[in-house]
Formats: sequence, structure tokens, C-alpha cells
Amino acid sequence: MIKVGDIVFKKSSGGLVQRIIYSRIGLVIETYQPSGSLPQFKVSFPDGLPAWWEGRYLHKIEGIE
Repeated sequence: MIKVGDIVFKKSSGGLVQRIIYSRIGLVIETYQPSGSLPQFKVSFPDGLPAWWEGRYLHKIEGIE
């Protein structure tokens, strides 16, 4: 589950196979979940202004403890 403060990669949004775009890394700065819909995340990428993304377009970076 993605939450505020997580580092995420952006997934590609076209085609049958979803690829992770490793050059697009960002920080989740805000979350919003309207009733009856998917959660949305405001992500700040270094090359632009923060934007809202649905969770299906993001991949959380998970480390090994």
C-alpha cells in the first residue's frame, strides 16, 4: 500500500504490458480517496510540478530489511 513519504516509480500507461519507467522516480506528498473510487496520490517528480496519479500508474520502491 502506497502512503505519504514513499518513493515510487511511474509505470507506463499504454499497451498490453505495463512497464516500470525507472528513470521517473518521485515522492508521494499527499493522498486522496473519494468515496467509491480508487485512491489517488500527489507525486512530486524532479522534472516538473507535482501531479495527481492513480495507484495503478505507480510502483512503490520496497527495500530489504
